[in-house]
Amino acid sequence: MRVLFCSILLGSVLLSGCSSGPKYKIDDALLADVAPGEKTQMLSVQSELNQATEEKNKAASDSAIADKELTVADAEYDKTKADVNMAKAEQSLAESTKDLNRIASAKKNLELKQLAKDVADAKVDFAKARRSQARAQVDFAEQRIVSLQARYEQSKAQLAAAKGKKPTADFAVSTFDEQATNAQRKADDAKLTADRRQLDATQAQGKYNQLVQKLQMLQGAQMAPGGMQQQPGMQQQPGMQQQLECSSRWVSLRRSTSQASSPTVP
Repeated sequence: MRVLFCSILLGSVLLSGCSSGPKYKIDDALLADVAPGEKTQMLSVQSELNQATEEKNKAASDSAIADKELTVADAEYDKTKADVNMAKAEQSLAESTKDLNRIASAKKNLELKQLAKDVADAKVDFAKARRSQARAQVDFAEQRIVSLQARYEQSKAQLAAAKGKKPTADFAVSTFDEQATNAQRKADDAKLTADRRQLDATQAQGKYNQLVQKLQMLQGAQMAPGGMQQQPGMQQQPGMQQQLECSSRWVSLRRSTSQASSPTVP
């Protein structure tokens, strides 16, 4: 019995801590004399509320990470733009030497840098889609909590009516039923939005993955015997392999995160 009372008290704290909760509420004191064994529905909803609160915290953390990932992706894109400009300048310099080998090498280098820029651009799009999905997931988590709060009040109203208790002069269980229905509808709409944002992120990830593979193939072809050779006066471009490795790790991380944060609805 003590455990049941503590669970109800904890749920009450969680419910009162959300300022955007249901409009219609029933004071828990009204049902204080009701045996805990008759409050199973209330306890069940509170258990769901505890889980939903954890999911909201996880969604908020994912959203903060998505914001930072976009910042990193933007910085990487700016770097690839600078690399392309450098490659263009090197090509111009190579052309001035009239050395066909050096010109061909500079041309291939520019091709590589341009594709790396396309990869970085796709990564920015992917990061933006992930951020939108993460924010939609936060909204869904918040709407689900409101929905569960409304269900909690609904369960109290039903129990009060069953016990012949009347908290207000205009008390009607139908008022709480309607409140719970409206809150659930908003939660369902938020889930649909989160699902759409997840699909957008998946499509953006697919485009990004394809470009990463294309870049890896081009780099492999140019590094193979007979491929691009470093010419006198040309600096070897650093960081390309690291960028590819980082991109692969980033894709794997985002894939696992997306699977872990797939939205669910009660």
